[in-house]
Amino acid sequence: MTDAEHDPVSELESATWWTRCKAIIIDTALFFGALLVPVLLVVVAVVMAWDEAADEASFTGASVGLLVVGIISGVGVFVWGGWLFGYRQGVTGSTPGKRRLKIRLVDVTSGEAPGGARGVGRWLVPGLVGGIQGIGNILQLLDYLWPLWDSRNQRLSDKVFRTLVVVGAAATQSTDDWMPSSPIS
Repeated sequence: MTDAEHDPVSELESATWWTRCKAIIIDTALFFGALLVPVLLVVVAVVMAWDEAADEASFTGASVGLLVVGIISGVGVFVWGGWLFGYRQGVTGSTPGKRRLKIRLVDVTSGEAPGGARGVGRWLVPGLVGGIQGIGNILQLLDYLWPLWDSRNQRLSDKVFRTLVVVGAAATQSTDDWMPSSPIS
């Protein structure tokens, strides 16, 4: 028997770049859709506070309250995004976009979900690197385009975190009874 016969990942088919791209589009739309409400709250608060005659902002109690609610809810959206697209993806192997397209994130050696910490790292690191103007933007673009010429269709961040996105693998069932099922599935 060869090592390939013992390797559970060798039998799984890697997801194509286009399938992964469609999953990212779905996940990005969900994240920015949720972020739209806090952004609108902050914009309304600033517009309410702007005094055109004096060409400056004069915040009242209502505009300050709206601004605080907008900022706190914006932070909440980022925490939710880290939980859903980072931690939860690491624990279950899926996001709403991946579930919709029937693809899954797995550990490159075991074929199981990689775990919450690696999921958060895989979600957070490309965004932080992309936040660096210049070389960071180039690295982030290379990270997203890398599966186009990689033999296993892995991103650079997949290689760093030892993960692989595969097709046709059922997502790990969650034991969270309190969480409703996804409306996208």
